[in-house]
Amino acid sequence: MILFIKRHPIAVSLAVVLHLTLGVLITNDWFKQADAIKVNMSSDGPSQIDEVVQRQPLQTFAVDQQVVQAQVERIKAEQEARRKEQERLAAEAQRNEQRLTQLRRDQETETRRAEEARRQADIERQRQEAERQRTAEAQRQAEQARKTALEAEQRRQQAEKQAREIAQAAAKQRESEEKRLKELEALQRQAQEQAAKERARQQTITEEVKQQEAQKRQLEAEALAARLMREQLEQESLVKRLAEEEASKQREAARQREMLSLRETYISSISAKVRENWRTPANISPQAQCELVITQTPSGNVSSVRTENCNEQATPQFKQAAESAVLRAQPLPRPPVEELFERNIRFVFKP
Repeated sequence: MILFIKRHPIAVSLAVVLHLTLGVLITNDWFKQADAIKVNMSSDGPSQIDEVVQRQPLQTFAVDQQVVQAQVERIKAEQEARRKEQERLAAEAQRNEQRLTQLRRDQETETRRAEEARRQADIERQRQEAERQRTAEAQRQAEQARKTALEAEQRRQQAEKQAREIAQAAAKQRESEEKRLKELEALQRQAQEQAAKERARQQTITEEVKQQEAQKRQLEAEALAARLMREQLEQESLVKRLAEEEASKQREAARQREMLSLRETYISSISAKVRENWRTPANISPQAQCELVITQTPSGNVSSVRTENCNEQATPQFKQAAESAVLRAQPLPRPPVEELFERNIRFVFKP
């Protein structure tokens, strides 16, 4: 019972007010009928003694409807404010979602209990209607009226007891609501502190990101400068390498020209020595010429010699005389540079 009063203070308060009102109405009607009772007595002759039985009205416990209504409105206002505060806290404290979910489950349980309370109230209203009918019957019968008055007194006492219990329950409910409100305020402060910490953390992260971006831009600038420097060095290296290659090519070309000149000189010296050893046979045309193909050793000795590509004026005697001149010219002149040595030498011989 106490738990039901704690959970449904408004419904219990309205039920108590209704009971007290019905008790006051029933008691007033009964007193009005009791004042009209007369007692008749007879002896030797017809005589009547009228006595009006005066009764003191029963004390009743009345509840100021305005006070109750104000209390109800205040409780409603507190509940409404608490509901709004819970909604606002639910929006601000997302990390307390589990706790708020539990609160919503409690509210659903409270709704089911409220539905049960309304059903009990309907049953109570039906019971009160039956009681009202019994009271009407009791008003028509004096004995039944006295019994009804006694029951009404008992109900009044019970109502007083219930009113005291309701007051105590209301006080406990207020304490519980204040405690819950403090808890919600603490949760709100905690959420605000966490939000402030989160904002500070976000600000720190933003500053770190800015620093990282600045460092990144600086590193990119340094990388760009290094890349430009590297490209410049590569360009300079390329220019230098190209210059060196060009110089090397020029040196190689000069060397080739020099080697070619030395080779021509070398071949000319061999040709000159062969001419020095030439013995002119009779009947040789001065227009006769052949290519002499000589195979020699590094020391200048001739391994073999033959004539090729001779013209028409070159007779067999000319060919033999040319080969004999080569053999007499050995050892052939040595090249000015060792790398110019050629084992096979070919040149045009014309005396």
